[in-house]
Amino acid sequence: MFRLLGHEGSVLALMLVNEKGWLVSSSSAGDIRIWCTSNLEPLYIIHPCDDTAGDIYSLAWDDREGGTLYFGSQSATIEWINFSQTAPPRQRKPSTSASLSVTVPVDAATPPSPERGHRSPPLPIPSQRTGRYRPHHFFDNPSSSVSSGASTPKCSVSVPGSATSAFGSHMKHSISGSDIERLRINTSSPDPRVDELEVNAEDRMCFAHYGYVYALHMIARQQGSRWLVSGSGDSDVKIWLCLPGGGLRLLREFNGLSGGVLSFAVRDSLLFAGLQDGQIVVWDLETGACIRTIEAHESDVMTMSVLGSEVYTAGADGRVIRVNEEFDCTAAFRAHSGIILDSTIVEGTKRGWELVTAGNDSYVKIWAVDMPQSPHHDTEVAVEGEGDVMLYALSKLVAVPTISDEAHRESCRQGAHLLKKVLSQLGAQAEVLSGEQGRNPLVLATFSGRETDEPRKRVLFYGHYDVQPAAEEYWETNPWELSGRNGYLYGRGVSDNKGPILAVACAAASLRQRRELDVDLVLLIEGEEEAGSRGFASTVRKHKGDIGHIDTVLLSNSTWIDEGDPCVVFGMRGVVYANLAVSTARDDAHSGVDGGIVAEPMFDMVRVLGAIADSNGVKLPGFYDNVSPPTPDETKLLEDVAKSCGRSVDDLVKVWRQPSFSIANISSSGVSNKTVIPKKVSADISMRIVPEQDLKDIVESLKTFCRETFDSLGSPNNFEITVTHSASWWLASLTSPYFKALESAVQDVWGVRPLKIREGGTVPTIFWLENEFQAPCVHLPLGQASDAGHLANERMRLLNLRNGKRVVEAFLAKLSGI
Repeated sequence: MFRLLGHEGSVLALMLVNEKGWLVSSSSAGDIRIWCTSNLEPLYIIHPCDDTAGDIYSLAWDDREGGTLYFGSQSATIEWINFSQTAPPRQRKPSTSASLSVTVPVDAATPPSPERGHRSPPLPIPSQRTGRYRPHHFFDNPSSSVSSGASTPKCSVSVPGSATSAFGSHMKHSISGSDIERLRINTSSPDPRVDELEVNAEDRMCFAHYGYVYALHMIARQQGSRWLVSGSGDSDVKIWLCLPGGGLRLLREFNGLSGGVLSFAVRDSLLFAGLQDGQIVVWDLETGACIRTIEAHESDVMTMSVLGSEVYTAGADGRVIRVNEEFDCTAAFRAHSGIILDSTIVEGTKRGWELVTAGNDSYVKIWAVDMPQSPHHDTEVAVEGEGDVMLYALSKLVAVPTISDEAHRESCRQGAHLLKKVLSQLGAQAEVLSGEQGRNPLVLATFSGRETDEPRKRVLFYGHYDVQPAAEEYWETNPWELSGRNGYLYGRGVSDNKGPILAVACAAASLRQRRELDVDLVLLIEGEEEAGSRGFASTVRKHKGDIGHIDTVLLSNSTWIDEGDPCVVFGMRGVVYANLAVSTARDDAHSGVDGGIVAEPMFDMVRVLGAIADSNGVKLPGFYDNVSPPTPDETKLLEDVAKSCGRSVDDLVKVWRQPSFSIANISSSGVSNKTVIPKKVSADISMRIVPEQDLKDIVESLKTFCRETFDSLGSPNNFEITVTHSASWWLASLTSPYFKALESAVQDVWGVRPLKIREGGTVPTIFWLENEFQAPCVHLPLGQASDAGHLANERMRLLNLRNGKRVVEAFLAKLSGI
């Protein structure tokens, strides 16, 4: 064990620069020292630009352009110094004035030699400073666990027996005590062989914060860029773009946190910030959205370390907490009797991983920890060549349970980022868009066509990466693992809607690779479709300038009408979802005591629901006024479809062209007991509407009819009706050139003319997209009627997926001629 002496104040930060073989240290004396890790010789002493910098709390390294060292100080300033002009190493003569003290274990045979060599680059500014300088009184720090006055432990070694933590890890070693003989070298005079550098006045960001800069973290970004994250006692986090060779440009800031920012960690695309009050705040670096606040420690979060998908946090309470990829605290133990000052995770010398913690209780401890196994997916997707790229990427996407509910919010975020990676590797310019607060993000990606003399057509493909839940006990295979059987792919989302998304993306990538993509394809993929597309419209409008002009909108969000006939969809019904509630002020009653005396909410609910519709249809006034009968051409089309799929024309008319009313469920406040009269009854209903019916008129008519019907009962109970969701119908023009191009593309690939069908269901966004972008929509179903979307054993025939990709290629190729 070795001790390095030179700083005249407490050492506040340490950092290894592996490519240089450096150990960098900073102190409360306002200086930075760089040491050679191979021979422990001092190489540089670096001073801030002026004497008022005070304590230097944080360090970060940018490895480009010869390397740039950034540091944050008590003066609220971030400074930097670049080492691109480093001179070659030079030999130096022995000297007894080296500012190095080496601590030697008791069993060491001989002390290390003080004769060392080091590099000496030209000085940006030769420093004339001697001794420790004092910061201005303005920077006097209030008492806290991060104060420079905290106890600095004496260094010594002991190796007690192993201890076991709360999560089963073993403490392998600890360092403390006084079992060391020390060889000290005189440090009374400065070392003339060590170069002293001073930061240039222009190489700093004055008042980068309005408080001490406690934390810095360097993030390597795509295409070789670097981001510097800074945190301060002003409770703000800032993200800076690092300029090659040194320099900062502010990109984003997160203000008004609940306490000073003391530590950072980065896991994949997530930024973790440890605060003075024990909280950990988590942001998505791609979107800037705050996605979680974790109540972790009882006091300051001093340091964090990442191992795989897990983050180990350590605090001033002496505890270490493990946070998994779902942000759950899965383990905690007391590691030190005082403040944990720093931590890191390293690969062990024999096998496994080790968590190293250091505290002001004068101990450094080493704990054995395990690399976590991700339960869902790999974060990297390699896309090389054509081959089975589509299936490989689909297997990765299916593995992420992107269910659009609160419990799977993090899985949806991971799924969005994984999809963005896939699309980027396929050749698109892709980004993740932050949704509304508490909503899943969107993915926006653009495959740009080749340069042409004429303006290129722009196609917007809409899809969704969120899926329905999957009750595994009803599945023959794991729903979150892509599997193949008898020519079919099984897994949640293969048909609705992850498979079609990849078919469209791979089609564009194939055309682009062959230099045949003559249009721009913009993919807009949301994560809230299964929950009613919450926040979709506002997010799209916010980024409408990024999406740009659109000529046509393509969807693939349904299936064929049967097993063997390729189809194109040209119409869908609209929908209104509503909740009806009848309640009373009294508590639940007993039917044997109060039956026949009280006005029961259940009776009122039954009467209201019975008044809305009967066997003859919906009774709302004027409900059918705008519903027209099929034209002769439509009748012929209906007959052709009925003949092909074996269904009656009457059934098709009812599902495609007639509105309908359905009662989804009725629930009560009482326990499941036949003697209880519930005090509240609620019902969920839905109405499907068809072309020419006005959505707003239907909504108002429903609310008015239900209210008037209840009032006519003369009941003392209370009644409420709430429309929870609504979406209008959609009908495409069969003569549109875009519809004709899609129809032709299907025929080219499958060899038969596709059936023109309508859907009884609803895609909430299709009507909205058509109106928002003033562009006609076309709808291409890929799967068969037996795909079982939303159900157990969801599947898609492999032939349909591959031919679907070919259909999209043909469709895009035809658009340049429109």
